[in-house]
Amino acid sequence: MEKFTISIAVLVFVVLVGCSQKENHSTKESTSNIEASVESPEPSATERLSELVNKQFSIEGDQIGENDYASMEDFGKAFVNLYTGAVAEQEAVSFEHYIANSNLLTFTNKMLALEQQQELKGGIGVIFGMDNEFKEVELNKLGDNLYYVNLTFTNQGSGMSCKLLVQSVNKSLKIVDLYFGNKDGVDTIATGHPSERKLDNPNLWDDSKWVDAVMEKLEKYEAERIS
Repeated sequence: MEKFTISIAVLVFVVLVGCSQKENHSTKESTSNIEASVESPEPSATERLSELVNKQFSIEGDQIGENDYASMEDFGKAFVNLYTGAVAEQEAVSFEHYIANSNLLTFTNKMLALEQQQELKGGIGVIFGMDNEFKEVELNKLGDNLYYVNLTFTNQGSGMSCKLLVQSVNKSLKIVDLYFGNKDGVDTIATGHPSERKLDNPNLWDDSKWVDAVMEKLEKYEAERIS
C-alpha cells in the first residue's frame, strides 16, 4: 500500500511538472509573439519612401557590365516606386541618389510637385502608388557605360511605363534621362509626345537650349493651372 501511494505521488508530480513546462513554453511563445508584434510594426508610407530615398546602387567596375543587370533593374524599380509613391503620398522626396545631373534633378523635382497637384485635383487617368507590379524589364546597351531601361508596371490595374537612360558615375548607377510619357503627364507636356521623345542622348540635360525650352513649358503649364 505504501509503495502504491508513493507511485501515485510520483506520477502526480511528473504530470504537474509537465503541465508547468507546457505553460511556461506557451507563455514564452506568447511573450515572443507579443514582442515581435511590438518590435516589428508595419513601416509607414513615409518610412518606406525614406528607405527608397537613401538607397544607393554601386557597381564594382568603372563601367556597367552584364554582372550589373540585376542591380540596374532594382535601381529602376526603386526609382519608379519612389517617384510614384511620392506622388500618391504627397511627400517631398530627394532624388539625389538616383540623378546626378543638376538640370534633370531640378526638372524631376518640379515634375513631381506638379503631378502631386494633378493628383489632388483628380482626373489624371493613372493610379500612382508605391506597390507597383513590374513586368519584364527591357535592357538595351546603347554604348559604353550607357543603357536604355524600359520598365512597364501596373498599380491597381492601371498600366504605366518609365523609360530611363542609365550610366555609372563614380561607380554608382545614375539616371541621365527619364520619361514616363503618361497622357497629360507633366513630362509629356514639357518634353514631348511619346512618338517624338527619344532617349538616346546622355548629354541632353546639359543642352541649355533644351533645358530652357522645357522649363519655359513647365512655367507656362503651372501658370495655366493656377489661373
